Amino acid sequence: MVGFEQLLERDALYLFDFAPQVVDIKEQPFKFRYAMGNKVRRYTPDYALTISDGSILIVEVKPARSLARPDVNEKLQHIRDAMQRQGHEFIVLTSDTIRTPHRLDNLKQLHRYLRRPFSLEDRLARQQLLSHFGHNSRATIGELAQELGNLAAIMHLVAHRLVSCDLDQPVTTDTVITLTEQGADYVFVNSL
Repeated sequence: MVGFEQLLERDALYLFDFAPQVVDIKEQPFKFRYAMGNKVRRYTPDYALTISDGSILIVEVKPARSLARPDVNEKLQHIRDAMQRQGHEFIVLTSDTIRTPHRLDNLKQLHRYLRRPFSLEDRLARQQLLSHFGHNSRATIGELAQELGNLAAIMHLVAHRLVSCDLDQPVTTDTVITLTEQGADYVFVNSL
């Protein structure tokens, strides 16, 4: 289990867990020194994400309101510059990105399905849906659940990105599902 110090960091972990391009997450991965003014300061990033292409993305999680403060922006700019000089990619994820309306609630709801390994039974359920509804077709979660006789199976398919829906809207039995796999930018914003 990856740790967190603040609830905002916990919420960011939901984004990371659902991002198909993120293959590993390390909390507070290293200590880092950077110069700011006449002082050398210490900094520990919140997370290091290993991306599927092998690159490492260093992530700082901040409340959006803190970025309104000039001293915080200056500090983050010095950290970003120092990270770049050492060859690290660095981004700041804010509460505005992490707590996008409906998306975070949906990811929390789907998270329990993500933790269950994907089985042959799940693949057969997807095949059954594709046979009945056809590739690239659309149906509501309720219709799909009625076909399979199991709402949890549909939610598991959504969590594992084997079917897709708009996670920026509340996920209900009326949510339209497309029977295609989600793309790489499925959840984790355009920050990567």
